[in-house]
Amino acid sequence: MRTRYKWPGGTGIITLGDDATLGDVVKELTSKTFLTDFGIKFGPPTAMKALDMSRVNQSAKEIGIHGETLTIVPNEKRPPPSRQSTGEDRRERHQAQQKRPQDINVPWDVRDGTLVLRVMPSDNSCLFTAFGGALPQQTQNLISFGEGKRDQCILVYSGIHYDRIAFSYSEHPYTDPTLPPEMDRTTWPVEDEEVLIKAKDLVGKLHGAHYFTNMDGLVLKCNVAGCGWIGSGQADGQRHAEETGHTQLSEIIDTQTEAVLRKCNVRGCDFIGQGDSAARQHSQDTRHDSYSVIEDW
Repeated sequence: MRTRYKWPGGTGIITLGDDATLGDVVKELTSKTFLTDFGIKFGPPTAMKALDMSRVNQSAKEIGIHGETLTIVPNEKRPPPSRQSTGEDRRERHQAQQKRPQDINVPWDVRDGTLVLRVMPSDNSCLFTAFGGALPQQTQNLISFGEGKRDQCILVYSGIHYDRIAFSYSEHPYTDPTLPPEMDRTTWPVEDEEVLIKAKDLVGKLHGAHYFTNMDGLVLKCNVAGCGWIGSGQADGQRHAEETGHTQLSEIIDTQTEAVLRKCNVRGCDFIGQGDSAARQHSQDTRHDSYSVIEDW
């Protein structure tokens, strides 16, 4: 009996005898993740179902989890991290600190300043705090509201969160704002087309750094300390945000599929990428949806 598992600390594989019970699976998962109180979900990402944990004496194969990917949902407030993933988690945190979205700016030398992203608080009021027109990071298409008004403000939508675009006066080479957010300029005349061009440049940089979340079909985890929530898809993510105010969600990456090299089968396209996320991004950019695996010999 062989199955993969995902949990907030990463992914892995367990292999047991063909006569293994659900209880054996739970014990093995406990030894791998150091979790002692958790639930299990499995099935397609858009239709995951919870496993009845009372069936501990039933054959794992009879239950139907052989060959499945199990999603481990901690019931504990602060699940201890996997020893194997501790170093990786530190690297991820370090990279996140180095490449925060608010650190990605666009110099605007002709106006002696910098166009920046002001990240709104991660609560249910982010839209109202930042409200205006929006530039979704994933599609990079401008969405306008309230046409016919005299002034405009510009938002960036990550898929789960709204943030505000602002202008801050700065010094040459205009790569970093020098004034506090209280002194930002956040509204412009509607005829100011140059600010929209600069805003699209900023969103392009954010998009290039993958600062957006396309949640359909993804297994997500909440990054708010002590939460431990795991869900699947945009509907689950929105429901969790509405119930808790938590909007800091990220994908649980399957390290097995992320190691696979794929090439695009569309004639004339020379795309080669590693992992599901690269192929998914290529499909979003080009609408190509035919891939083949490059075998590792």
